[in-house]
Amino acid sequence: MPTTDHPSPKVCWIFSLARCGSSIAAYAAAAPWGIPVADEPFGPWDRTGPPYHYPPEQKTLKELYWAVGEHLTPAVVHLADVVFRKIAAGMPTVISKHPHDMIRPAEFAREFPHHKSVFLLRNPLLRLNSLYARQWIKAIGPNHDLDRYKLVARRSLHASHRLMYEDLRRNPAAFFRTLWEAWEWPYTQADLEAALTYQKNNYHASSRALGERSTDKVLSEERWAVPDQALTEYLADDFISGFMRDHGWSTDPDYYRQMQFRTPPQPA
Repeated sequence: MPTTDHPSPKVCWIFSLARCGSSIAAYAAAAPWGIPVADEPFGPWDRTGPPYHYPPEQKTLKELYWAVGEHLTPAVVHLADVVFRKIAAGMPTVISKHPHDMIRPAEFAREFPHHKSVFLLRNPLLRLNSLYARQWIKAIGPNHDLDRYKLVARRSLHASHRLMYEDLRRNPAAFFRTLWEAWEWPYTQADLEAALTYQKNNYHASSRALGERSTDKVLSEERWAVPDQALTEYLADDFISGFMRDHGWSTDPDYYRQMQFRTPPQPA
C-alpha cells in the first residue's frame, strides 16, 4: 500500500443512480488495464473489509462526509485524496463509482477541478422496475424515488458528458469509446475488445458482486413490478415525461404494464 505522500492518481468519475449500470460500466471500462475502481468510497458503507479491503481512511471519510451534511469540506477533500491514492496503489488512474445524489456539482467543480466525470442514467421507469423487482425497497426514496431521479437527471443536463444505460445495451463498443474519450483516455482496438469481453461475460447483480443472468434480458426487462401509482406519478410529471421523450423512451403506460419492451439488439 503506498504512503499518503504518493502522487495523486487521475480520478475519473461515474455519477449515476442505483440500477443504472454504473457497476458494469466502471469495471468493464477498467478491465483492459486493471485500473482500480473506488466503489462508492463516500459511503454509506464501510468498505474496509472484504471484498473491497479499502484503506481505514475510507471508513473515516464516509463518516465525516455524512457528519458534515454531505459537503466537500477541506477535511473531506483531504481524506478523499488519501483514499484515492491508497486504492490506486501506485496506478496512475482510479475510477470513482458514485451511484448517489450526494455530491453537489458546484462543490465537485470547485474541489476537484482536475477530475474527469460522466453522468450515467437510465430510462427512469425501467430503473425503478429494477429496484422493485429486486425488492430493494429501502433504496427507494420518497415518491417512489421520483424526486431523487429528477435531481440527478437535472444535474446531468448541465454536465459535459452524459451517457445512458440503454447506450450500453444497444451498442457497447460506442458506449466505451464515448466513456473513455470523456475521460481523455487513450485506447486501442485491443483495449476495446477487452472491455467488451468483460461486459459480455460478467453481470454485476449489485456493486462489485457478480451474478449470473439466466437469459439475454436483465431482470428489469423480464417482469413488471412497479406499482401502478408510481407509474402514473412518473408519467404525469412534466420533467420526467419530457426527459423520456427527449431520449426516445415510451411514455405509454401500457408499454410498461404489458412488458412489450425487448432487449435491444447487439451490434455484430
